[in-house]
Parts: sequence; C-alpha cells; structure tokens
Amino acid sequence: MTDLILAVLHHLLVFGLVAVMMATRVLLTGPGVDPVRLARLDAGAGGLSGLVLAVGVCRVIWGGKGWAFYEANPFFWGKIACFALIGALTIPGTIAFLKWRKARVADAAFRPEAAQVARLRRLTGLQALALVPLLACAAAMARWPF
Repeated sequence: MTDLILAVLHHLLVFGLVAVMMATRVLLTGPGVDPVRLARLDAGAGGLSGLVLAVGVCRVIWGGKGWAFYEANPFFWGKIACFALIGALTIPGTIAFLKWRKARVADAAFRPEAAQVARLRRLTGLQALALVPLLACAAAMARWPF
C-alpha cells in the first residue's frame, strides 16, 4: 500500500509541476508581464520540484521495487538527468523573476525588456521539450527489464 500511495502522490506532484511550468510559459506571453506573479509561480515550481524529488526518493527507498532495481536501470538515470536538465533550465528564469520583482517594487511602472522575456519564454519551451524524454524514460523504467 505504501508503494501505491507514494506512486499516486509522485504523479500528482509531477502533474502539478507541469501545470506550473506551462502557466509560467503563458505568463511570459504578451506585453503585460507581471514580475510579482511570475516570482510567486516560480517559487511554487521550486517547492513542487523539491516535493517531487523527495517523494521520488521515498519511492526508491520504501517502494516495492527497491534500490537495486533503480540502481541498475539506465532509464532511471535518464529520467534523473532530464529532471536535472529541466531544473538547470529554470535557473535563468528564477534569477530574472527575482530581479524583475525587485525592480517592480522599486518602480511600479517597471516592464522587463521584450528580448529578455522572449529568451525566457524560449527556455520554458525547452523545459517542455525535455519533458518528452523524461516521460519516455519513466515509461521505459517501469517496464525494465524488457
């Protein structure tokens, strides 16, 4: 039963994280970018990422398959690499959102540069693309060995 609860929780957190990632992408569209909202959403994404990782570790430790299954599974390591890549791609956005929020607090008329907004939107697209191999690795991992 523990394995089932952890699996359901892990999946719900992942879906929530993907929703927040896509909401960030949507908020980076158009002329009225809201730095405060983006910073809050980004903080939520960071919290969800931490929870996804924590529940994932719990699945590895207390789940039904055990550490030996994951350690020997190349798709597990591929999934971890994709998750790390997505995390690395969020760093420029996090830094920008914090700077933008600070600038907005200092000046209510502050608007981020369009080029920087476009660059961060492209990065969110790369994050979304990195979900494809992550999900492929997750599906292959669950069926290992073939």
